[in-house]
This record gives sequence, C-alpha cells and structure tokens, in this order.
Amino acid sequence: MGWLNDKYGPRVPTILGAIFFGTGFSLLSRVHSLSQFYLFYGIASLGAGAFFSPPTATVQRWFVKRSGIALGIVVSGIGIATLVYSPLAEHLISSYGWKTAYLQIGVGTAILLFIASLGATTPEKKGLQPYGAGSLSQQEAIEKTVTKPSWSRAEALRDKTFWLLCALYFCNSLPTHMLAVHLVPFAESILGIEKGVAAWAWGLVGGVSILGRIVTPASVEETVGWRKGIIIVYAVSAATFIWLSKTTGLWMLLVFVVIYGFAYGSHVPLIPALIRSYFGTKSLGQLIGFALGIGLVGGAIGPPLAGYIVDATGSYIIAFLIGAGIWALAAFFAWLSKPAKKVTVDHKI
Repeated sequence: MGWLNDKYGPRVPTILGAIFFGTGFSLLSRVHSLSQFYLFYGIASLGAGAFFSPPTATVQRWFVKRSGIALGIVVSGIGIATLVYSPLAEHLISSYGWKTAYLQIGVGTAILLFIASLGATTPEKKGLQPYGAGSLSQQEAIEKTVTKPSWSRAEALRDKTFWLLCALYFCNSLPTHMLAVHLVPFAESILGIEKGVAAWAWGLVGGVSILGRIVTPASVEETVGWRKGIIIVYAVSAATFIWLSKTTGLWMLLVFVVIYGFAYGSHVPLIPALIRSYFGTKSLGQLIGFALGIGLVGGAIGPPLAGYIVDATGSYIIAFLIGAGIWALAAFFAWLSKPAKKVTVDHKI
C-alpha cells in the first residue's frame, strides 16, 4: 500500500483498502470453519494496509509548516476509533448477532473509505506547493527537509539509520500490543476489578491518546525536535510499565491509564515524522509501511510472550518489566539514529 501511495497517490490504496477490508469482513459473516476465519481475516488485513502509511505519508506531503499538528489530527482517528469501535461492535452484536455485525462493519467501513478516497490526492497532482513551503527561509527549508534530497526506498534500505528506525518500531510495537491484549485480563484476574470497569480503563487509554496524538507532535516540532521528542515519550512509557508492574489497585491503574494513554498517543505520529525528517517524501509511504511491517512482527510477539510468562509464573510483573526494558531499548535506538547524509552529484561545470 505504501508503494502504491508513492506511485499513484493515496486514492488507489484507499480504494483497494475499501475493497479488501470490506470483502474480508463481510465474508466473516459467512464463516463455517477456522481455516475460513483465518482466510477472510487475511483478506481484510490486506485492506488494513491502507489505514496507516498512505494517510501519514500524504498529510506530510501537504504540510511543511504546522506539519506536526496536521499529522497529529490525522492519526487521532485511531484514538477516536478505539473509543467508538468497541461499544459499536457490542451494540451491533447484541442487537443483530455477530454474523450481521461483521457484515455491517465490513460494508460500513468500505463506504467510509470510498468516500475518503474522493478527496485523497497530493499537492503535486494539484500543481500546488505544500502549505507553508513558499514562506520558509533557506535554513528553515533545509531543517524541514524541503530542500534536502529525498531518498528512494533502495537508498534508504542501504542506510543503517533506516534499520535503526525499523528496530525502534519493532520495540515500540512489542509492549504496545502486549498491553492491548493483556491490560483487561490483568485488571480482572490480578487486581480483581470488574470486567466492565477494566474494559472502560482500556477505552480511556484510547481516549487520552487523542490528546497525545495532537498535542505532542505540535509541541515537539518547534521545540526539541522529532528525535528528542520520541526519546522522551519512550522514557515515559518505560516508567509507566514499571509503575504497572507495582500496581495493586484501581487508583494506581487509573494513574497508569492517563499517563500511558498520553504517551501511547504521542509516539504514533512521531515515528512517521521522524522517518520523513531523515529521508524526505519521495518514498515516504513505502518507508513508513516497511518499518511498520517490521514493527508488527514485534506486535505479534508481545501478547503470546506475556501470556507464556503469566502461565508460567502466575504474575504479570516479569512481563511488564520486560516491556519497560523494551521501551528503554526503543529510546536507545532513537538516540543512536542520526540523519544520514545522502551523496548528491553536481552536474554543473
């Protein structure tokens, strides 16, 4: 999807995302076996590839000034969805049954994506400059990568900085997905909190994350910069996991939810912004998609790793401390990353 976005613009991957996700989720309403379940979710997942790298790459092509707040607003949709999706799905299942709920969500999502595709384009296709590009000084243009040479995918893949960012994304996703699966079971089985309250706590993480997605990129863009900003966010995330490992009651859980929720929302826009600041916009969709794909390997490891530890020890303490260590490692990778200098050839005589 990132490659399609760079080659044809965001409309093509958005339409394909609507087709694949809508088809896969709608087919799940007719599932009769576990193999069909995996197959249809696989089809839907192909469409889900359009949900992150194309919009985050596209919005950064439209904005030079105020790119932080623009990117934050775009990714805040993830936090809003976290708030809306769970109660919506529960309502549809209880009212119409799970089969009809799958069909309704599949068709509804496809329609929304088709509508979004109508306005999906880039400034180049419109014959425009990105917002704010014409008013930048030469030094500002250099700092915001407007006059820096943009990297191709092949060039970026040969650079160690890009692989550091991929490792960073891997470390980012592992504890994030670990918590997404295990926070509610931890609150129920270890803290003795009612299921409804525990689920509400996870929903609050998504709600607070909206603030982090909007406020943090808008703040760090003009102050400490993307690299230092993400180091700070990862350090806070590591501290919250240490706090969670010592949590014994509801008030401590709520403190965790608020602080972690803000940090969780903050890192979502910072990674694509950091990739752009290092490698420009030429292949930005592909680079974000490639790094995210590697990151999701970590996301696949986190939940079963925590489950194995809990089954073996009867406690989440070790799992959460490992998560804290992984967050710290992500901060270290961000600290190691530095903008690479691309060699350009001057053809002037």
